[in-house]
Amino acid sequence: MNKDAIWGVLVLVLVASLSAAVIERDDAAVEQEPPVNQDEPEEQISVNETAPVHDDGHLHPAPILSLISAEDDGAAISMYGFVIHAHPNQILVDVVFENESIAQISPDPSGLWNFTVTTDATGIVSLNFTANHGMENTTSDPMVVDLDRTDDEQATDDGGQTNHTEGNASNGNESDNSTGNQTHNGTDDSTGNETDNGTGNETDNGTTDPTGPTQPTYDSSDMGQFWLDVFRCQPGQNITPVDDLTTATIETHECSVSITMNETHITIVTNGLPDHDFESTLACSQGNDCTRAQNYEWTIPRSPANDTTGGHDDTNCPEANGDYECAAALGEVAIAVNGVPFYGPEDGPGGDAVASQHGAYEEDRQPIVLGVCHAHNGQGGTFHYHADANCLHWHPEEGETMLDYDDSTPAAVAQNTANGSHSAVIGVSMDGYPIYGLWGYDDQMNIVEMKSSYKLKEGETGYNGIDDYVYVEGLGHLDVCNGHFGPTPEFPDGIYHYHSTMMNGEGDMGFPYFLLCYHGETFLDEGGNGADCSGFGETWGPGIGPPPEGCEGGPGGQLEDVQQLTPAMALSNAWLWIGLLALVAARIRLKKA
Repeated sequence: MNKDAIWGVLVLVLVASLSAAVIERDDAAVEQEPPVNQDEPEEQISVNETAPVHDDGHLHPAPILSLISAEDDGAAISMYGFVIHAHPNQILVDVVFENESIAQISPDPSGLWNFTVTTDATGIVSLNFTANHGMENTTSDPMVVDLDRTDDEQATDDGGQTNHTEGNASNGNESDNSTGNQTHNGTDDSTGNETDNGTGNETDNGTTDPTGPTQPTYDSSDMGQFWLDVFRCQPGQNITPVDDLTTATIETHECSVSITMNETHITIVTNGLPDHDFESTLACSQGNDCTRAQNYEWTIPRSPANDTTGGHDDTNCPEANGDYECAAALGEVAIAVNGVPFYGPEDGPGGDAVASQHGAYEEDRQPIVLGVCHAHNGQGGTFHYHADANCLHWHPEEGETMLDYDDSTPAAVAQNTANGSHSAVIGVSMDGYPIYGLWGYDDQMNIVEMKSSYKLKEGETGYNGIDDYVYVEGLGHLDVCNGHFGPTPEFPDGIYHYHSTMMNGEGDMGFPYFLLCYHGETFLDEGGNGADCSGFGETWGPGIGPPPEGCEGGPGGQLEDVQQLTPAMALSNAWLWIGLLALVAARIRLKKA
């Protein structure tokens, strides 16, 4: 065989080897965890053997049980719930009925569990649930669910049952998880009762009495159970497909929310789609860049605490004088209970988006249009609210659509949910404090429309955004961050909370609409590089401009699937480089021949 033939065979062998290596690396990338080392039996768990307890470095808090929904048709009882734990698939949920264990349930990897029992028992049917982590011998506090079958004519929305949980480890308080709590019954409000607002449209707007028996109350020092109860679009809940009214087609968008927590943090993962019909507006109609699912992940404190440190950068909230951390002027500042982000008050060019929408000035730098409920999507299909968001608790009557929600003027918006009750929760701030709708308690416990204490500076219109506004203490009901401390239906002893505002104390624009700074401590800088990456899709991003420093990986500056290159990895790939060099040499050799 001549030399050229030998070179040709070498080339074929190297090409085949490189192809095999690429296939092998692709297969390896799919594997989530390394295979178990068979030489280390102490790490294996065998059936019918006692699993070893983790060492102290791997111990976790006891599991936490939560009920999502319960349905009783008189013959069968079906329940859905969550287990909160670092390893949900290692948990067993034990169900006890009449002092006898009747089922042991293994949650799925996300912690979701479901249970159905057929029984003709009457009276109070009591089921006792506990969650056990055998590897560490930890057990949740018991969760007792009582179902009342004493009166088949009982007029409740869920078929006549009353679900009552006791001693839940998340808050230590007794809370009614079904009666008057519509999320557990497949509707879209967990904080209030459906009432008629006098205009023919139902609103889920809370109760008039903060101590009323139908309103569950919570512990403000541990908000875990509260957020599990009020957030919509969670697994096991009834999710209705919704339509983008900007397009000619009828979409079937579905929202998605997942909540996990440890002792200090609550993590909220959502796809950013709303649970009501909406309008994408110009990005969709002019640029074919319509609302689509995202991959959001936010972390908030489980036990909110007031910020008493001060010394913050006051660029985006100069009126706070550095006493509180500023929210972003552009981009995400809070999360709605359907998983959609609340954005800051400014639009892409830097003006007040809501003031422009209502004709306080004309935005001549970039077309800005807000759709129903003062929301639209930015570049990349990122749907968000700039104000209001009270359409979360408004339901069109038969023959109406979401376009009948009246947002024609700032004054009109509040009337959509005016029913004499305190507004329901519409979202959570990044500091863990709740955001309520437009209606709240004043100092005399009267139900009033909450007003902002910001006003336009003399001669300004909002064209320059935040810089055009000044805070005037006492002008409205709310403080410099757009919140206040006081009772709410769920926290009758009081909690710091924000309100959405459409008007200020003088009847003008209700800037900042949601919030401008965080009264509580946040985790926004935890583990990060301190970069302000807000405004993606509006001030930076594909087709707009380069990202701020530290945000090269996208919103938040986080790159996905990044692995550290170790010496072992480098050596394992060294033969690939040798092969490539050999191919180059073969190429040169063949040319010379």
